[in-house]
Amino acid sequence: MKVLLDTNVILDVWLAREPFCRDSALLVGKVEKKEIQAVIAPHTITTLHYLGKKVLGEDRTRKLLSLLLDICKVGNSSEKTFKMALKSNLSDFEDAVIEAVSVASKVDFIATRNIKDFRQSQLKALEPSEIIGRESDD
Repeated sequence: MKVLLDTNVILDVWLAREPFCRDSALLVGKVEKKEIQAVIAPHTITTLHYLGKKVLGEDRTRKLLSLLLDICKVGNSSEKTFKMALKSNLSDFEDAVIEAVSVASKVDFIATRNIKDFRQSQLKALEPSEIIGRESDD
């Protein structure tokens, strides 16, 4: 199974955000063990840096980004990807970019806590707990 990790899933782990961190950490753990393949959108890296350094500091954030890049692939992004996002049925452009990167990267699901934001997506969005449940059924 191949999933795109939305920024909120990673922040749940990094910032131990309750009540979400447990399921997000379990999902990221499966990625670390190579039980699930994961992709992140290119803009997720800069967003995580921007938000992470405010709470965790520059050094810690860079270390976490390095670890993330060791276990996840950076999703496919190009001019075509952004043009696809502009034509998306999703009302939020950032979510549309997530969708477009997911399609271009040929993922199975988008891992996010904002399921409602992806109702009109070409790909199914699932919460981390749902992905863990699907993976254990395989």
